[in-house]
Amino acid sequence: MDILSLRLFLRIAELGGVTAAANDLSLSPASASARLVKLEEIVGFRLFNRTTRAVSLTTDGELFLPFAQQTLETLEAGLNAVRGQEESVQGLLRMAMPGSFGRIYIIPLLVEFQARYPLVKLDLRLSDEVLDVVEGAYDLIIRNAPLADSSLIVRKLAPDRRLLVASPIYLKRCGVPITPDDLSAHQCVTLGETSWAFENGQTLSVAYSSTVNDGEAMRKIIEQGMGIGRKSVWNASESLKSGLLVEVLPEFPLITEAAIWLLYPSLRILAPKVRAMIDFLISQFQPIPPWEN
Repeated sequence: MDILSLRLFLRIAELGGVTAAANDLSLSPASASARLVKLEEIVGFRLFNRTTRAVSLTTDGELFLPFAQQTLETLEAGLNAVRGQEESVQGLLRMAMPGSFGRIYIIPLLVEFQARYPLVKLDLRLSDEVLDVVEGAYDLIIRNAPLADSSLIVRKLAPDRRLLVASPIYLKRCGVPITPDDLSAHQCVTLGETSWAFENGQTLSVAYSSTVNDGEAMRKIIEQGMGIGRKSVWNASESLKSGLLVEVLPEFPLITEAAIWLLYPSLRILAPKVRAMIDFLISQFQPIPPWEN
């Protein structure tokens, strides 16, 4: 499997035809077709559906595509390093992140990143599922869930401080708790957790009145006056500033073990596009993340 064959595969996928890709790479159509057949023999599956009019990726070809892109970029980065050539920041950057965090904090930054690195194309996945970096062929994942991927490089992007919040409407109707013990008499809204741990050593079992599996929906429920809930500061900061939410029990801070992480495959050579995005995000969220200002 040589570099030219991988590049040919990518160009056929992009241009939609063997002849067009062959011309782009200064190959004859016959030579390009032979290379494609050989590549399919090596990988062990068909990469394209071919008709007299069109060429399209097979399901296996679609799955193989991002891995081929990563492999080619890593090889070219290695060759450039050996030759002493400057690495250019370009290529397709596949990136995944939690939905709410991405919409609020990452998406608004991307226009600046694109202006700095116009040759980088972005392929973004916003999902609250815990996605696998390798299986999904992602270059970079932002995660605020527990980490279990020992084969990945992990960098802390920002703290994920949690606090208890409620709406003024709810507190006026049901009263303001003075100590954690008072929470047993209150309606609570959870994201599936069963207990809240405080820095004073108390751990409280949560008898919830509402539970939900989406952080944005949870915040809306609390804003409507349906109870007290534990929220990330990054998610609740605008509601706290506007007065839709207020902090509950500020004298009894919660234990926060969570953080927002950057995860990427543990390759010795980090692609310039990935390094550029990591450095860009670190500069935007450190030393103080925007929600803590």
